[in-house]
Amino acid sequence: MNIRVLFVLICLISCCRVSNAQFERETRAVWLATNFRLDWPPQTIDQSGQKDALIHILDDIKSKNLNTVYFQAESNGTVLFRSSFEPFSPYITGKIDDSTSYDPLHFAIEQAHKRGLEIHAWVNVFKCFNGTEINILKNPNHISQRKPEWVIEDLRDGQKSYWLDPGLPEVREYVSDVIEEMVERYDVDGVQLDYARYPGKNFEDDFSYRINGNGMNRDDWRRKNITDAVELINMKIKRIKPYVKLGAAPIGIYKNMKGIYGFEGFTDVYQDSRLWLSKGIIDYLAPQIYWGIDDNPRFDLLAREWAGGSAGRNIVLGIGAYKENVKADMERMIEYARAINVSGVAFYRYSNIKDYRFKSYPYKTYPAPMSWLDGINPDPPENLKCVKETSGKNIFILNWETINKRPVDDTTRYFALYSLPYRKSKSGPDQLFDLIPAGKKSITIEIEKPKRVNYYFMLKSVSKLWNESLESSNLIEIKFSELKSLAIADDFLSQPVLVKNNEGELRLLLYLTEKEKIEITGLKEHGSQLLISEYVPPGKNAISIDKDISSYKTLRVSLNNSRREYEIKF
Repeated sequence: MNIRVLFVLICLISCCRVSNAQFERETRAVWLATNFRLDWPPQTIDQSGQKDALIHILDDIKSKNLNTVYFQAESNGTVLFRSSFEPFSPYITGKIDDSTSYDPLHFAIEQAHKRGLEIHAWVNVFKCFNGTEINILKNPNHISQRKPEWVIEDLRDGQKSYWLDPGLPEVREYVSDVIEEMVERYDVDGVQLDYARYPGKNFEDDFSYRINGNGMNRDDWRRKNITDAVELINMKIKRIKPYVKLGAAPIGIYKNMKGIYGFEGFTDVYQDSRLWLSKGIIDYLAPQIYWGIDDNPRFDLLAREWAGGSAGRNIVLGIGAYKENVKADMERMIEYARAINVSGVAFYRYSNIKDYRFKSYPYKTYPAPMSWLDGINPDPPENLKCVKETSGKNIFILNWETINKRPVDDTTRYFALYSLPYRKSKSGPDQLFDLIPAGKKSITIEIEKPKRVNYYFMLKSVSKLWNESLESSNLIEIKFSELKSLAIADDFLSQPVLVKNNEGELRLLLYLTEKEKIEITGLKEHGSQLLISEYVPPGKNAISIDKDISSYKTLRVSLNNSRREYEIKF
């Protein structure tokens, strides 16, 4: 059987029960590369323009209903934050270690949290330089100049790169100190380790092996060096901020096996990432499974193999969106990740998905949980109130009060605003209206074209680890009396009804018992046109039809989830 057909069948068999369901929590991540300015900052030293560009990227990530950003904060031995260890990147001002009007990592964190996005500082651990920007390598503050005895030049496949020697205890101490200082100074949600490995087998570390090898087999000793570094980083992070997540992006193949063959982490670059999971020194792995469904090695085999070795920790499948054959199959890969119960997926990298709209993410959701980090359920907000503005538009100001009985680090990060279809509805991802930073106690919302007679809103507090308050605020109701025809309609309309209000606006009225994807198509004697395609919540709904439909004889209303169709003739 064709591999693609087999893969699709597995997805259909495994996912049929959830193909239209919304997962309660799953990580939806994207790598945001700054090295060589791949995704950001743009090719300008105008710092205002740089900030605007990052805001635009984060707005777009939020609009796609992704929830996690892996922001590259360190690469090539320079950083995009204030560090007493490493020089500041030249990508902001054009000069290394130059003064700037803003702190890029602080700004990225602030803007990500404003949009309800989790942000992890992505750092290169042992690889300290590659490429053609020799001015960086030759800068007197670069680690290769300050500590040349720590750095080994590596020539591989005709490409030269520079690596810190993991076999030196002082190197492992140094890389962990850099990360510890960053975590202490910045409100990151996580740290992701890249290049936590050797470049390959032929690495000139005779000196460090001779003085530190202690008679061990060199391969085992190298793996131990990498594991010791990860363990040291984890210890230092958790000592100061236990709730900060530590992750790593290992090579996509852990070990070769039947159907899986290629450059492998365990033997070729000395990454024993399975040991990191079983020792509990890592919270998640984002393996770089950058192959397609029809590739060798196969995406599905690799995904299952990583899922099977998780040791109860999170696996976020890395997807190579830069490959056209992979990009074409991303929706299937998302469904497959759900079918095998991994924690989510991550896309490499932002520029490769910036023009892509995800069909699998119609609603917001929180990143996957990490039960071993535990955390608190914060206190709920209180006294939620609503005031309508006097502008004549449907603009409402919601405000509330807070209590803080828990003076601990893992405290309230957001307020989750839910829009419920019924007074007694339970909150779920498909009702999550917005995430509001914890420092705010009010929000202004506009319901430009109401779809329901009654809107019900309530708030919950959300901790840094995405634990919601066990209770919610009081419920408030917003009514739209102009939708009288819907208000008096029987709850169980036999079919959708097309009505026109006093302003001549057309609305399609319908009652749903569950959320549906609805498609409205205009039918002519010769041809048809899709007019509306959107997700609609359960309850009484009024869908505005803005397009001119006078040229159509019939409207076809399709409810995809329940596979029902109606035709309205006029």
